Amino acid sequence: MGGDQKQSILLIDNDIINLATVETVLKDLDVDVVVAEHAEMILDLVMEQNFAVILLAVNVSDPEPFERVRILGESEQVGHTPVIFQAEAEEIGGLLEQGYAAGAVDFLEKPVNPIVLKAKVKVFLELAARQQQLELATSKVHEQNLKLEQRAIRDGLTGLYNHNHLQEQLAREVSRARRYKTSLSIFLLDLDFFKDVNDSCGHPFGDFVLKEFTARVQADLRKSDIFGRYGGEEFLVILPNIDGKQAEVVAEKIRTKIASTVFTNNRYTRYVTVSIGVYSGFGDDTAPPGIIVDYVDNALYQAKADGRNRIVHYRAPKGSVHGLENHIKDAIDSSQQSQLNATIEKARAMTIASFEAMVHAQTREYDMLVDRNDLFNKILDQLTKKLNLPEKLIHSFRRAIKLHDLFRCYIHDSSLETEGPLNKEQEDMLFDQPLMLRELTTMFDFFASERVILYSHHEHYDGSGYPDGLRGNEIPMASRIFTLIDSYVAMISPVCEKGGMSIKEVQEELCTHSGGQFDPFLVDMLLKVIREEHSLSDLEELPDASTDGY
Repeated sequence: MGGDQKQSILLIDNDIINLATVETVLKDLDVDVVVAEHAEMILDLVMEQNFAVILLAVNVSDPEPFERVRILGESEQVGHTPVIFQAEAEEIGGLLEQGYAAGAVDFLEKPVNPIVLKAKVKVFLELAARQQQLELATSKVHEQNLKLEQRAIRDGLTGLYNHNHLQEQLAREVSRARRYKTSLSIFLLDLDFFKDVNDSCGHPFGDFVLKEFTARVQADLRKSDIFGRYGGEEFLVILPNIDGKQAEVVAEKIRTKIASTVFTNNRYTRYVTVSIGVYSGFGDDTAPPGIIVDYVDNALYQAKADGRNRIVHYRAPKGSVHGLENHIKDAIDSSQQSQLNATIEKARAMTIASFEAMVHAQTREYDMLVDRNDLFNKILDQLTKKLNLPEKLIHSFRRAIKLHDLFRCYIHDSSLETEGPLNKEQEDMLFDQPLMLRELTTMFDFFASERVILYSHHEHYDGSGYPDGLRGNEIPMASRIFTLIDSYVAMISPVCEKGGMSIKEVQEELCTHSGGQFDPFLVDMLLKVIREEHSLSDLEELPDASTDGY
């Protein structure tokens, strides 16, 4: 009832004179009076309208009103409505016990005393008003509590579940999958190059992308799926009763929708892609929640390393055990993991050092490449900061360029010192290099990331490269980055006797081959690096390369 709405009183009496008298008195209280003749109507009327008090006429010869009041009192919805019985003065004494037993709160004599009637009714009107205020306050408190609860489990920007609540939901769904022997799949999604979206278009547009991304993903999920923002531009999806094959279908549907539909807020327009790490388990073989997060994180990292805008499904090592009672066997203690990583890193470094010493001893060409490696790493540092690439991948690039140049020296690649077109022998040698590099790194499995980079670094964005003729996003992103930096270094600091290009010539060359040999998005990023490294007052500003397809 609103603050300006009158309170209501129900008056039940078949005595016309008494009705008229009571109505006249109640008019002074500024209330709405609803009149009925028979007690059997009481329950229906109370269910339809909220009454502050009921005035009900009774007598010794009619038990029906007492029964109706008793039934009213048993109602959970309206049983709190107070009832005042009216009876002839000489009958009240014989009705008190029966009346109070039925649920009456008071008695009034007939004919009514206006002063007494007003006084008693005012008490219940005041009680009803206070009850209404209490209910309103309670409702507001409940509403605020619900909001606070939602804030505690929801992300403020997207409205999705937040990190902490996702952890709780994941633990619950893992327990349920094990108990009921059902499938469970998990996605970890990460928007590719989102830092550049914020840097180039501003954080408001970045927020728009996150909210629009949320809406697009939700449209492809079921009501039973659990979707939340894991942190930053990372999102987690929990899919109960979804196996690996079904998960692949859902993930691909999401990936395709995000990549194929432009994000625009009428001020900025960007294509954005998403990489997805997937884990699927079944029954008792479902991994513990913490291990699942590690698995999807590793799968996501692999998707990033393989070129982004793709799905990688975590595959458990053969014979691994994921039961709750054995999950400690799956999780390497953090100190052990650190020792293992250090050992692997040392093995990589020793292998490269041995290779480097062997090449240095066998050929003088090695000395020509020291400066080239330094320049490569300098540009790599600047470009990867703009792309916000993980440190692990950056180290892979450093090892890849080292292996790449050492191998070319080792096989005495004469094309290094050749100015102009290559001869047939040199062309064949150059074509075979990706294959030989793959074979070399396959001998040492801890060079897996470098193998991905080096094998595809002669692929061209337009599909005209080799060895597999990959096109666009089919080429691993890491290989596209390596190709661009390697080509830039060759333009600036060639190993042949011919001098390097000027900065302006390099910019023109990059723009010319953007979309052909090079990824146009990466060309734009490299041009920004170049312009920041050199004084723009000494350069003729060139238009950015096209970013069609991103």
